[in-house]
Amino acid sequence: MGKLILVRHGHTPLNSPGEDERLRSWLDVPLDQKGLEEAAKTADMLDRYPVEVIYCSDLRRARQTAEVLRRRVKAPVMATSELRPWNLGAFGGQRVKDILPFLNLLNQRPDLPAPSGESFYQFYGRYSHRLTELLSLADSSNGYVLAVTHVRNLLAATTIIEGGDKNKVPVKGGPSTGTISMVEKIDGKWTISREDGREVVQQSRFSLEDAAAIAQVPCPPAELVAAQSGL
Repeated sequence: MGKLILVRHGHTPLNSPGEDERLRSWLDVPLDQKGLEEAAKTADMLDRYPVEVIYCSDLRRARQTAEVLRRRVKAPVMATSELRPWNLGAFGGQRVKDILPFLNLLNQRPDLPAPSGESFYQFYGRYSHRLTELLSLADSSNGYVLAVTHVRNLLAATTIIEGGDKNKVPVKGGPSTGTISMVEKIDGKWTISREDGREVVQQSRFSLEDAAAIAQVPCPPAELVAAQSGL
């Protein structure tokens, strides 16, 4: 029986903290210098694990991270769109603080697709399907299966792995870029924790990206409803 390792991709130019943070979504942004350095440090930490295969999101930031890891652990890389984050469509690249009301509505209405994107339920179904397959692969492997993905995926991972309620997926406290999470079966039950032993979701952390999912607004923004209707 093997284990599954989940890695968040390295830092990108759009991960700037504070008011300048922008939503990455499906934008194909590359790693910046900090992200490349994070990937190298992550590779150093993974060197002691017998990784058999690396899966990654097919977005550039994840593929770049996976390539740095591949050079260290000597495992083949397989890219898949099923490991992409939530597709927030037209909101990709916009400053998080400018679209808080819209993001809040999408979290309150998980069945509502973002303009030119997908709903949270669509994202959750796509990602949970692939993650379940990776768990089965890890269960039948002698070594480790590794997957490079995104923060929203990691926030959903605990709920999927531990059989929780998809309507209660955390919206804040996700692992920082380059973080390693370990998934293993203990007494017949899958569990997930960070490589350093901490919880995957850190409720004490808070950023504008987190606020984007929980900000309270007086009423649903009419602009989003109009966009969904093609008006």
